[in-house]
Amino acid sequence: MRPLTSTLRSLPVLLGSAGVVALLALSGCDQGKPESDSEQPTVAQQSEKTEQQILSGKVMYRERMAMPKGATLTVTLEDVSLADAPSTVIAEQHIDDPGQVPVPFTLRYASEAVVHDHPMAYAVRAEIRGADGQLLWLTTERHTAELGERASGEEITVMLQRVAAEQSGDTQPKTGMAGAKEAGASFWAVGNEPGWNLAIYPEEKLVFVGDYGETTVTTADTGAQTEGTETIYMANTDTDQLKVEISETPCEDTMSGEAFDYQVKVTSNETLYSGCGRDL
Repeated sequence: MRPLTSTLRSLPVLLGSAGVVALLALSGCDQGKPESDSEQPTVAQQSEKTEQQILSGKVMYRERMAMPKGATLTVTLEDVSLADAPSTVIAEQHIDDPGQVPVPFTLRYASEAVVHDHPMAYAVRAEIRGADGQLLWLTTERHTAELGERASGEEITVMLQRVAAEQSGDTQPKTGMAGAKEAGASFWAVGNEPGWNLAIYPEEKLVFVGDYGETTVTTADTGAQTEGTETIYMANTDTDQLKVEISETPCEDTMSGEAFDYQVKVTSNETLYSGCGRDL
């Protein structure tokens, strides 16, 4: 029989061997585990990045004047497929103190946001506001954008129209609706594709600016006719014919989403323009 003292001396060795075996078993289990969950969000973020697309361009305005300090430029990419419903914002960028025009912009949007079974319409609009939030420039025409598989990759130029004077001390006259009101107009109308606007100066004149400012027709205000809820102006010059139909029906601008009190149709030399209007 083996001596008891010899058996006791061997016991620590046996226990040590068992401990090594246990550690090796645990090590083998650890090797079979998947990567930690902390690494998974990084993979997801990379996937999201690959699914994003970019629409680039620049914002311009025609006035040769400096943008005020503290101004903010907002550029928005919208789904404008439904003419009778508000547009849906797909991407938006805010640029503080953008400097002087042209101002570059970059809109990032998810690829899945522009994948549909049927054709959709997209547009870019922009506005510039002063440090006090006053609206200074705004898009008055639709700037169509091709997205997804139809995207050309070319930059888009967004042209803004000045809608108000700058801060106090600016001696330049106001333009757009604000300028027309200051000059005595009682009615203002605007439309898109192509961009146009109309100002009515009571008992004086009608001024129609069409085709993004390329054409202007000014006629005398010979008075209006009322037919039910419609007011109609008929005015002619030696070279131009102008017909304005104002209907008391709520209207929403297709570009800005702004609400107006009237629907307006203007026929200038047999070309029909449709839009919205309001009393000033």
